[in-house]
Amino acid sequence: MSHDEVTGGRSPEADGYWAREGGPGAEGAIGQDGAWQAEPPPSSGVDKASVVEALLFVSPEPLSVGAISEVTGFDPGATREMLNELVESYRERDGGLLIREVGGGFGIYAVPEAAPFISRLIRSQVNPRLTRAALETLAIVAYLQPVSRGVVAEIRGVQSEGVMKTLEDRGMVHEVGKGGPPGYPMLYGTTTRFLERFGLKSLDELPDLEEFAPDDATIEKIKRSLSWELIEEDAGGRGEAGAHPEDTVVGRDSVEEGGGGTDTGGAGNT
Repeated sequence: MSHDEVTGGRSPEADGYWAREGGPGAEGAIGQDGAWQAEPPPSSGVDKASVVEALLFVSPEPLSVGAISEVTGFDPGATREMLNELVESYRERDGGLLIREVGGGFGIYAVPEAAPFISRLIRSQVNPRLTRAALETLAIVAYLQPVSRGVVAEIRGVQSEGVMKTLEDRGMVHEVGKGGPPGYPMLYGTTTRFLERFGLKSLDELPDLEEFAPDDATIEKIKRSLSWELIEEDAGGRGEAGAHPEDTVVGRDSVEEGGGGTDTGGAGNT
């Protein structure tokens, strides 16, 4: 009998490929019907319940009894029994995790009581980059704290409610008290997370503002802008009046070079 008759015409190279891919050439045998049957993974000496638990932990989706049995080679009935025992074990432990049957499969989930804290953690980690508007606002709070939202808006020249809310949600600023008796605005300061994010031991390590002082030409441009003498080409073709969406939701910055007003557009608009 020839080599091709024994191997079904597969070359050694093909056997190597199939071994890597888990198909013909991998561990297994040809069944009575002539079809290739993969050999179930070895299971002797393995704590089967621990294997099932580990699969539930790493899977992003609930796993059915059939899926677990197919991966492990465990008997479906025994697999179902192990899942039931794991469900009961997690319930009796009364910890922060539980195993639930969802949509025909099983998965590991956090207990409902932890939901608000998990939500806060996820919000603090999502979209870690700060926009230019957020950095501007954060700098004002860092250098002038405690400071009210109104003062921030006055300095930036645009309403900053949305940006301040974003910074609060990300744990970069927080309320530190009121500026006086009832009716006075809330004051804000930076948090420990702000220091961690910018690699500072304390606020004393903030760089001197003189390092960022504008040159004489920029100061002159700002003066002309504030007195509505900025020529049209310097205005950069700014559009109609109105605040940019970034100052109510996260987006691109609404402050144009030259500033003044609440994004009221080019020179001469009233």
